[in-house]
Amino acid sequence: MANYASVEAMTRMITSITKTIQAEQAVVELLRKDYQAVGQEWNDPQYEKLGPVIDDAVRELSGNQAKLSECIVRLQLLRTKLEEYLSTRL
Repeated sequence: MANYASVEAMTRMITSITKTIQAEQAVVELLRKDYQAVGQEWNDPQYEKLGPVIDDAVRELSGNQAKLSECIVRLQLLRTKLEEYLSTRL
């Protein structure tokens, strides 16, 4: 099959979303690690207030990943349909 710009564009969309998910996962890991590091030196009621903030951030980042993964699957299916469509036009 010939390379079509539209198929390549859809592949870039999938790659972009995949990279976004990976970046969000890295941020979640870093937030948790840094929260623990802060706790090594700061252990009072104010530090305890930091936990819920980190939990909220992690929840938001993680919740987004499920929807983005679903978008990737849908894009992959649509890319296949596009490839089929383009192959019938030859």
